[in-house]
Amino acid sequence: MKNIVIFIMLLFLLSCTSKTTKNELTTGDWLFELQIDKENPELTIPFNVKVKNPKHLEIKNADERIIVYEITYKPDSVFIKMPVFGSEFKGRISGKSISGEYINYNKSKVVPIPFIASFAVKERFKSKEGPGSDYNGNWQANFISGENSNTAIGIFEQNENIVTVTFQTEVGDYRYLEGVVSGDKMLLSCFDGAHAFLFTATQTDGKIEGMFYSGNTWRQKWRAEKTDNPELGDMKSLTYLKPEYEKLTFAFPNENGDMISLEDEKYQNKVVIVQIFGTWCPNCMDETRYLVELHKKYNSQGLEIIGLDFETKTDFDYFKKRIVRFRKDLEVPYELVLAGPANKKMAAKALPMLNKVISYPTAIFIDKKGKVREIHTGFSGPGTGEDYEQYKKETQELIEELLGE
Repeated sequence: MKNIVIFIMLLFLLSCTSKTTKNELTTGDWLFELQIDKENPELTIPFNVKVKNPKHLEIKNADERIIVYEITYKPDSVFIKMPVFGSEFKGRISGKSISGEYINYNKSKVVPIPFIASFAVKERFKSKEGPGSDYNGNWQANFISGENSNTAIGIFEQNENIVTVTFQTEVGDYRYLEGVVSGDKMLLSCFDGAHAFLFTATQTDGKIEGMFYSGNTWRQKWRAEKTDNPELGDMKSLTYLKPEYEKLTFAFPNENGDMISLEDEKYQNKVVIVQIFGTWCPNCMDETRYLVELHKKYNSQGLEIIGLDFETKTDFDYFKKRIVRFRKDLEVPYELVLAGPANKKMAAKALPMLNKVISYPTAIFIDKKGKVREIHTGFSGPGTGEDYEQYKKETQELIEELLGE
């Protein structure tokens, strides 16, 4: 009897020990930091994470919340896989901190980025002093690489020392950026599972100068000047059908290996949106969510959609794996096909009737007779606020016009 009692006590102690020593994410606020410069460990891309429970966390970028459920554990490690893109954090848990690597498998060349994470840290950036400059408003921005520059419109909203920003370009937007103003300086960052951005800036006499970092492989200078009338090129005129062509034609395989074409009976006498996209592209994710809404609303009235996927790796098994995840996470009901490599020159060869392909995403609107009626380069996503609402309004009007013909 005595031996039985001792055995039960040992079982109880082992049970308690296993519960208390189990390494899992602690519920609450965490700050993750991607370490993008070996020579300057203080240069990091930070972002906020709220752990709801050991199997559920949310990543916060301004108004955006990215919900993550694919979290697995080994004795002292955690593996966090991002939705849609499938990129992953592999980290070793040590009390209330984590260290490890972030890996984006969707890059043509995979370069892991070291990261650290700290529990009970809410501040994305430490603000050493109050705001000394007003960043509110619209800014005409230029991103500079050598002798080349790209134009953008910066949309800034500042509340005391907290600032949220997006940049609208001719080919899309930079989604949700969040940061702080400290004196005349501003710091911004975002992480969405595919892109990790950091902006540094200093404002002097209504002008901004700073650096833009994308992951650990890209950096460039940027400048901006406040203006009431920022300008960009017309996103509806950048890509067009060449004069010698009358229609868009293609035949590409879906994830089941079936060849899909606009000549298929399914698309005859229908209004069709052809989406040029990549499963690796956050702007494409935003546009896909909107196209799913349009399909739900107008499919019964005669709207069809086809997504032409240009991938970083074009072997069919990789495409199938990516599309299965993309379709599941975004609940995509329409055809998605493998169109070629994620190279704009190769995309133009795959669709030779277009003058060029300069953006993922690009949306091509086709009427019931198969005529291309509009091509919209890029996408003004939800992070752009009024621009997004205007884009939705114009797109809905166009679809209803084409359906009514």
